[in-house]
Order: sequence, then C-alpha cells, then structure tokens
Amino acid sequence: MRCLIGFFGLTRSLPLTAGAIGWAFLDPLRAAGFEVRAAGHFNLPETISNRRSGEDGIVPDRAEAALLGLDVSWVEPQTDDAIATEMQVLRGYTDSYGDGYRSLANLCHQLRSLDRLWSLLSLFEPAANDIVLLLRPDLLYLDRLEPARDLAPLLAGRADLLVPGWQCWGGLNDRFAFCSARAARLYATRFRLLREACREMRGLHAEHFLHFVVACHGLRIGLTGLRAVRIRADGQVARNDQPMLMRRSAAA
Repeated sequence: MRCLIGFFGLTRSLPLTAGAIGWAFLDPLRAAGFEVRAAGHFNLPETISNRRSGEDGIVPDRAEAALLGLDVSWVEPQTDDAIATEMQVLRGYTDSYGDGYRSLANLCHQLRSLDRLWSLLSLFEPAANDIVLLLRPDLLYLDRLEPARDLAPLLAGRADLLVPGWQCWGGLNDRFAFCSARAARLYATRFRLLREACREMRGLHAEHFLHFVVACHGLRIGLTGLRAVRIRADGQVARNDQPMLMRRSAAA
C-alpha cells in the first residue's frame, strides 16, 4: 500500500519539528509496510510578523524544507498579490478574527499553499486505495501514529477523512488530516470554494470553512485523538496549545 504525505504552509520551525514528524509518521508507516512518497509546497514570506501569534520580523530559512527529505518540493515567495482576489471577497464581510484581516490573509496564504500542494501530489498519480496525510510542518506532533489503529476507518472504507477531535471551534479542526485520495483532493483544493463559502457563512472562519466543504461533498468524517501543538517561528509554543503540551509532559 502507498501513503502519500503532503506538507504545506510555512516551514517556520522545522529544526524543532522535523524529528517529531519522522518519529510520528514516517517511521511507523514504513515499519507497517507502506510505500511512502512525500511532497511539500511552502510559502516564503520576506519576514514572519503576526501580532496575534507574537511573531515579529523573523526571517524564514528557505533551506529548512530539505530537513523533510521530500521527493518533490516547491518553495514559493509569499506575496499579497497572490491572494488579492480572495481578500477582496473577504473584505466584503466581517473580519472573523478582529485583527484587520491579517489572520484571514494568513489563512488564505495557507489555503493557497495547500491547493498548490495538490498539484505536486497529483504527480504521484493517487490511486483509490492510497492513503494521504496532509500535514503542517510547523506542528510538533505529540503522538506516534499506529497505522492499523489510527488509519483503520480509512483502510476499511468507513470514513473518507479523519481530522483531530480537539479545538474544533464549532466546525472541524483543520490542523492536519488523514484522507482517502478523493477526500484529499477535495480537502486540499477547498480554497476554490472560498467565495461560495463566504456567501453561505457571511464571512470566513477556518474550522467552519472546512465543515462547509465537507458538507458540500458529503464526506464521511472520523476523528483522531492524535495531538499536535503549533511551534512559532521563534520556537515558542502557541499559547492556546500550551495546556496540551503540559498534559503530555505530565503523562511522560
């Protein structure tokens, strides 16, 4: 069996997260007999600055992507011109995050990266019986995948898409996903439905948007308890995620 792995967004903190990605996903998949192919599309802004996340003027390292040992990778300059059409749509609605549309712009950059990633994964010619993992490289994954247990709903055809069962914020957690090949395409290219989603939801919110797309396509959803915390470009754990990391430390 094949497992296609796709990484997207900002590399941000790969020296801190690459080891956990190998431990959590690559090693157990290969040990279980999966053929693993991996691709990544990464945004490269001139600096990472986000008052909401506490990052200020951090220059990303273009070479970090090499730490993942990908079969195919694409590092692309991140420019606001690339999402200008989508931002024009979003500015017609209330800012869901209340920070002058900055977080919505970052969401658009991430969704665009995910869409570009699908063009790379398509080079592997995904088959109906392939499993696809869509992962953010700036997450520290806290739990090790057990393929027979954690991918069972996909392998048995009971679910199309597995997403984290925590921090759903009234929708579906979009941090990472385990998918069938068809669901992976729909998940990865949902940026193309932004206008329709905004019209239906009167704005855009990340978790609500994923729920909207899943409902549109009738995807069968399963939940995973595997956890991950966001590591900022300065090496800090995102404030909302710190309790999860502390629970892990206490259990260890």
